[in-house]
Amino acid sequence: MRYEANCRSKDNSKVRYNTNTRKATAWRAKGEAMKNAAYYNGTISAIEDIKVPLEDRAVYFGDGVYDVAFCHNGKPFLIDEHFDRFYNSCRLVRIDFPYTREQLLEIITDLISRLDDRSDVLIYWQASRGTAPRNHPFPENSKANLLMYVKPKKITKLDVPMKLHTVDDIRYEMCNVKTINLIPNILAAQAAIDAGCDEAVQIRRRLFEEDGTEYRDVVTEGAHTNISILKNGEFITAPLGHFILPGIARSHLIGLCRENGIPVVERYITRAELADADEIMISSTTTLVRRACELDGAPVGGRDTVLFDRIQQLYVEKLDRDCI
Repeated sequence: MRYEANCRSKDNSKVRYNTNTRKATAWRAKGEAMKNAAYYNGTISAIEDIKVPLEDRAVYFGDGVYDVAFCHNGKPFLIDEHFDRFYNSCRLVRIDFPYTREQLLEIITDLISRLDDRSDVLIYWQASRGTAPRNHPFPENSKANLLMYVKPKKITKLDVPMKLHTVDDIRYEMCNVKTINLIPNILAAQAAIDAGCDEAVQIRRRLFEEDGTEYRDVVTEGAHTNISILKNGEFITAPLGHFILPGIARSHLIGLCRENGIPVVERYITRAELADADEIMISSTTTLVRRACELDGAPVGGRDTVLFDRIQQLYVEKLDRDCI
């Protein structure tokens, strides 16, 4: 089913998206609720029915960026911060994305409204550089493609601790860009699964900051999460830069800690410090915040459950408060 409309973005370029609310309302009135819903350049259907052209640069180059948000009680959580990160990723890789924030939110809202279960929903969207014959340089006169989908996803069991497995961080120095090119992360995540664990912890053997400072054997982040620790009453997490993704949950955990008198330290954590942490904390949009009980087969954490429980509760309360 295709809905097309012409509108004007802020740069006055034409954008196609669904604005046919009369058809959409009539369609939903028939009771045809969907298990999931997807969008690609104006076409809306179930995820399994969406068709992407072979020459979309996302297919053969992974030439695109994405973001993931969470909808709770029918309301997208922290969506403005996710938009900030998404548009910054587009800027950093020079994708000229024509949709405005308002248009993105309209499409998200429309897709969610089609679901039969809208209580807790995963929202995924990506922009690729366009559709063109395979060639490494940017294609001329090719508009960015927008792919999006929503599907129900319940909040993970926050009281179940996670098992972690360390791997070498073999990624490049653009980890602050949320690119769809995720081979190192995929390999890290699978290594964790192969080891009987829930998540990988990526460790850089050598890391050089822009000012020339060298670090050795330090934690950057998980395969798809941010990693932080509690030690002696402090919340410690890696600093922003080229080596970690600016996690939305991470940012708000820092804010909640500072608002509630919990000291925050942004610095790199060594492998040894990770193993000796009072608690290891794993955070992301869909994980929210959980603790670890095992690292490379050895027990960890459990020394400051009171502080961890307090921080976790502060975050859950924010989720519930913002999504009333």
